[in-house]
Amino acid sequence: MVGLVSVSLAVLSGLVSTSALTVSTHGSPSVVLDRGTFIGKHNGSADAYLGIPYVQPPVGNLRYRQAVPNEPYEGTYNVTDFGPACPQAVTPPTSGTVPFIGAFESLFSAKFPAITNVGEDCLSINIWAPKGTKPGADLPVVVWLHNGAFVWGGSAQWDGEIIVDRSIQNREPVIFVSLNFRLNAFGFLPGQEAKDAGITNLGLRDQRQALKWIQQYIHNFGGDHKRVTLWGANAGGISGAFQMLNNNGDTEGLFSGAWMQCGFPLPLNNYTELQGTYDILVNLTTCRGSSDSLDCLRQLPYDDLVAGMFAIPTDERFGRWQVVIDDEFIVDQPETLLREGRVARIPYIVADTEDEGTQTALNLTAITTDEEVASYLTVDGLPGLPQDQVNLILNLYPSDPAAGSPFGTGDLYNITPQYKRLAAIIGDLEFHAQRRFFLNETSHQQPAWSYLSKEFKLPFVGATDLSDLLNLYGPGDLTDYLINFVARGNPNNGSGFFWPQWTKSDPNQLNIQNDSSLTIEPDTFRSEGINLLMALNIQYPE
Repeated sequence: MVGLVSVSLAVLSGLVSTSALTVSTHGSPSVVLDRGTFIGKHNGSADAYLGIPYVQPPVGNLRYRQAVPNEPYEGTYNVTDFGPACPQAVTPPTSGTVPFIGAFESLFSAKFPAITNVGEDCLSINIWAPKGTKPGADLPVVVWLHNGAFVWGGSAQWDGEIIVDRSIQNREPVIFVSLNFRLNAFGFLPGQEAKDAGITNLGLRDQRQALKWIQQYIHNFGGDHKRVTLWGANAGGISGAFQMLNNNGDTEGLFSGAWMQCGFPLPLNNYTELQGTYDILVNLTTCRGSSDSLDCLRQLPYDDLVAGMFAIPTDERFGRWQVVIDDEFIVDQPETLLREGRVARIPYIVADTEDEGTQTALNLTAITTDEEVASYLTVDGLPGLPQDQVNLILNLYPSDPAAGSPFGTGDLYNITPQYKRLAAIIGDLEFHAQRRFFLNETSHQQPAWSYLSKEFKLPFVGATDLSDLLNLYGPGDLTDYLINFVARGNPNNGSGFFWPQWTKSDPNQLNIQNDSSLTIEPDTFRSEGINLLMALNIQYPE
């Protein structure tokens, strides 16, 4: 959390100007923003500045309002610790409750520590710059947008020093930035009341405000505001895509590239279609019956609002707090915006793991028959889907375990007669189809690359969702491609294994095999099934 040490403004004004400069305080790195001095810490090969508030605290009367920019900074700030993550369940909703995923969770949690510090005053940003970097160095910047399905996660889980250190080793130094944005009922409140107040999709709006902060201040840390790359996974990847789709594709100069993995925009609900979510939250608090329910929610004690939010069953939260079409930040369905070319024309990279659907399918092991799979598809997967289309899907995705996910494992790991079939359908519907659609609609207008990770193939879950982060934060080969892309707008640097662009006529994809070797293969696997699922997903959105 940011610690503020009171300093006389008159004295401070006599010591520093409002221009960017870096000073040293007792051997610690420090930087001046406006009239404020921010004292960071050395973190390996990086100077780290953690927990800087990038807007005014979204508390009190600023709860359920668009983020308000800070007044000019004044005083001295100790920025050596992360700020709290935004309100959430400290334990992710599925953690420890799903069988067969323990091996992956052990690998993941050993690399990325769990969230422990949560609070409403959470809108902070973190900067890692190569040690000793001065203003004017104009280093490229990568901005990490964390995962968590918009209901959990935060910046404290991610060590930017890993990326910075690798970039120094590669002689392509970069600056790493991470940030928190509002989640759950605090960041994604739907309904007419939220629309009227202009507070739909607050979490995405927070990200946009943070990008504006970066434009204003990153020079002070030695960064180049013209070379800012968004990087995210799952909700972070979805966020990057929605930033590309916001404002009819006008980036406002806020970012120049995007790396999006294991998460792409699915068809959305309109804010009115989730009115029930707003009403449920109100009715779970003392605001029930209030003449101005939004103002009442704004004034509720923090603990009371959190209690109401958590009174909603765990398995419903992913569907309750989500990005919506609000006719303002997101004006139409993602596929419509992509088809109409209302997307930022910047270089980008999109990626998936081979077995994306396994984690979700582990929650569906009660489904054991063809009839139950059909029912799942028509009720949950593609609501309203007619039986003839269900039959097409079932024919293209048979119950034969050798055809299912984890792919390439034969008859192994078929926990139930339908597990591997469901994993294949869900992985293609929610991940591979969306990635391929994004590429098909945009790659003819801008440089695009795609990869498929088959690395970290584990029993039962295979190369599951987010497993590629173990390479990126390893560091591994993908780290090097990321650094090249941030520095050059191209993952290649003239040496090493060449990664060609993806085009409709030649859809080359980088594959990371389970033994970590690299190959180039055509991105045409399961084309008939993936094309069908994407077309149906547009017609029958979840």
